[in-house]
Amino acid sequence: MYFTTSSVVAFSLLASSSLVAGHGAIIAATGDAGGAGSAIGVDPATPRDGTGRNPFQQDSTRFRGDAAATCGETLGGGDNAIEAGTAQVMQLNGATLPQVSAGGQVMMTVHQVNSDGAGPYKCMIDATGTGTNWQPITVSQNLEGSERGRNRDTQMQDLPLTAEIPAGQTCTGTVAGQTNVCMVRCENPARAGPFGGCVPVQMAAAAAAAPAAAAPVANAPVANAPAANAPAANVAPAVAPVNPATQPAAAAPVANAPAAAAPIANAPVAAAPVANSPAGGVATNPNAAVAPAAAPVSPVAGAAARKREALRQSQPALTNDDQEEELDLVESDF
Repeated sequence: MYFTTSSVVAFSLLASSSLVAGHGAIIAATGDAGGAGSAIGVDPATPRDGTGRNPFQQDSTRFRGDAAATCGETLGGGDNAIEAGTAQVMQLNGATLPQVSAGGQVMMTVHQVNSDGAGPYKCMIDATGTGTNWQPITVSQNLEGSERGRNRDTQMQDLPLTAEIPAGQTCTGTVAGQTNVCMVRCENPARAGPFGGCVPVQMAAAAAAAPAAAAPVANAPVANAPAANAPAANVAPAVAPVNPATQPAAAAPVANAPAAAAPIANAPVAAAPVANSPAGGVATNPNAAVAPAAAPVSPVAGAAARKREALRQSQPALTNDDQEEELDLVESDF
């Protein structure tokens, strides 16, 4: 069998094109509000120091085949499934997807495998997160490359790619258990491609709205704290009467109580004439004995009456000490 030169060249091109697969992979992404992720289908275990089909191109996305209109395919995993792929992105990069805000950015890292994985890239966003309603967005930082997406000088390098999230952008998708999800798709113009990837992102402002609404509930106990303390505030007036300055005045009558009780202590002395009344011939009428018993009501009259009664009844003479004590008592009563 003989082949012409043109046939050999054509065969060589076909053979080489069949080996063409993903030549650029979005291996990392973050939003202006944080979070971390990558394109769906990326495998961190893929070596990044070569250009050949296997293993270096295995996780690079190419927008061809059945999933060309959504999120493409990879050599290693086939069609990129959005639900399972997003769950894998979170498993590999953490539970928080790239967090973006309306008017913010998503910052990505493209690993350019070989020459036709270069820029310029174009990006688009789907607010539903399903990869079915793409809207173009602005690329503010791009990779260098020809109109065919080729640049041999930048192969086997990690290069920055930044896309702008439109002002007023909303994200309404629910993917892999996450709400407020958008899908960002970036691709280059390579003829063997396009190459690039789909990056799931989450609207940070919408995700933060629920905690913000819950904040007053968290602060409610603080708002009620003064009410809980209100009774404590009312304690002060109740305690106020126990003022040391006023306490002595209230206690003064108590201090004088013994003085008032003194005549009662001397009551036996007043009772003596009643006991001796029969011997002295003094009235024995029971009613007459009542009068001396009532005398202690008036301490001054009682003391004087006892003195006079003792003299009249010829009681034994008091000693000098007793007389001085009795006189002191009488004088003190006046």
